[in-house]
Amino acid sequence: MMPRGRVRSAGQGLSMTSHARGFAVVDLVVACAIVGVVGAIALPALHATRDRDAVRMAARYLAQRMQYARLEALKRNAEVALRFDPDEVGLVGAFADGDGDGVLQRDIDAGTDHRLSPDARLGDTFDGVVLQIASDVPDPDGGSALGAGSDAVRIGSTNFLSFSPLGSSTSGTIYLAGRGGQQACVRILGATGRTRVLWFNPATRQWQQG
Repeated sequence: MMPRGRVRSAGQGLSMTSHARGFAVVDLVVACAIVGVVGAIALPALHATRDRDAVRMAARYLAQRMQYARLEALKRNAEVALRFDPDEVGLVGAFADGDGDGVLQRDIDAGTDHRLSPDARLGDTFDGVVLQIASDVPDPDGGSALGAGSDAVRIGSTNFLSFSPLGSSTSGTIYLAGRGGQQACVRILGATGRTRVLWFNPATRQWQQG
């Protein structure tokens, strides 16, 4: 016959094990709840960071396309232009002048000015990025504010950004926006054909070097 003390000790051990399991379940539920709350708080910030990075990378990519066009103009000793398709926001193509009168739409249609590379759609590579002014922003030059929805391709009255065999180019600014309204732009300095990437800081309401 087993001593009573040992039976009591075994019962106490079983009770302690049950309590421990109960505490473990409660701890797990609390931990899951905390993770859920933290995730709900952090998720919007993660999305905003991802969208901001996508806009900046798209702007840098566009600046690289511009430098490619400039180098092609120097190499070919002929005008090269990027065409921003007015019918499809974010579609960009590169063309070379074939008859000495600059890159023109009618010459592209006739096959005189030939395509240098396939058209690139920014949104295909950079999710949610389009050529757009998403909200009212100040002019980087300090001029009047640019209204939401106004022209994002500001290179004069044309949709061609042209680079000459001498290295100069059309002057202007191209504006890009992300899914969450994040804003960036690529500025082209006509005399040198150089580019600058800027991004808009909504906290300070200022454009900053990208």
